[in-house]
Amino acid sequence: MFNHLKSYCLTLGIGLLTLTLTIGCSSTSSLHNELSGPISVPSYQIYYSKASAKTLSREQNLLTNLLLVLESDAKSPEDKAEVFYELATVYDELGLENLARFMLMNSIVNKPGFYKPYELLGIYFLKEGRVADACDAFDSAIFLGKDKTYAYPYLNRAFAMYYSKHYKLALEDMMYFYREDPTDPYRLINLYFIELKTLDKQTAFDNLNRRFEELQAKSKKKIWGESLVKLCLNQISEKELFEDIVSYQNDDDLFQEHLCEAYFYIGKLKLEQGLDKLAFDYFSLCRQTRKYGFLEYRNAYLEQHELEKKYSPLVLYDEIDDE
Repeated sequence: MFNHLKSYCLTLGIGLLTLTLTIGCSSTSSLHNELSGPISVPSYQIYYSKASAKTLSREQNLLTNLLLVLESDAKSPEDKAEVFYELATVYDELGLENLARFMLMNSIVNKPGFYKPYELLGIYFLKEGRVADACDAFDSAIFLGKDKTYAYPYLNRAFAMYYSKHYKLALEDMMYFYREDPTDPYRLINLYFIELKTLDKQTAFDNLNRRFEELQAKSKKKIWGESLVKLCLNQISEKELFEDIVSYQNDDDLFQEHLCEAYFYIGKLKLEQGLDKLAFDYFSLCRQTRKYGFLEYRNAYLEQHELEKKYSPLVLYDEIDDE
């Protein structure tokens, strides 16, 4: 989807060419040796998943209905902004990012004060490496939606800070997001991985354990994400986690969702253990689930990009496969 380089690549000019000629071979070899080659994930954890026919049909019908609504001349600009945004989210779920962007811009044109489109645009900017633009978009979403009980721009701004290595700022936003709903296990997990960058490992682990105990005391129903927290706390094994996931094989949608999440968070754990190649492979499997709208799918790309930069300094902005 993005086949261009960052603008600053052009300014490197002959210097980059010289650098490529002198160390390019060894750098590429390092990338090949460290991250390429046969997949290292255990075979019992490798599965193919896809969205159910029912889900795809529902999304197609929703697109048709929304497009029909847009044809009505009776709609005000504010109403059209809402419809354009809804169209953008459906296109995003289908992995049609260019169409989603187009709808987001139409939404903003019709209603400049509408906060929701800015958040998704910020996510796309972050994917491109445009951290400042991403933060501006998230700031706009927060400011324009300040009267709404909607905390997700804080989550995404936390990721922008995290992947640009501003860990303390990331922690502030993630802590705000966590406090909005301490019974959400996914908030616990993402807070944990940020605290691993700002606290010592034992303190971060103890905090996760304490918060999980509080969650279990307050939660009225079991959420599947609790299994991921238990994995982080060494309360269950990867084998037990995948035995649970396999039990959902008859439900295409849940199976796809759980695989996407499991691959990503196991990848994060392997990364913390210094197992970069294994982590890279888990992130690859996460992306192959094609659960486009999930934060785990989006962040798997960012994690892979960071690893590629680590093993090949010349990787400034890699091309993304047209999904």
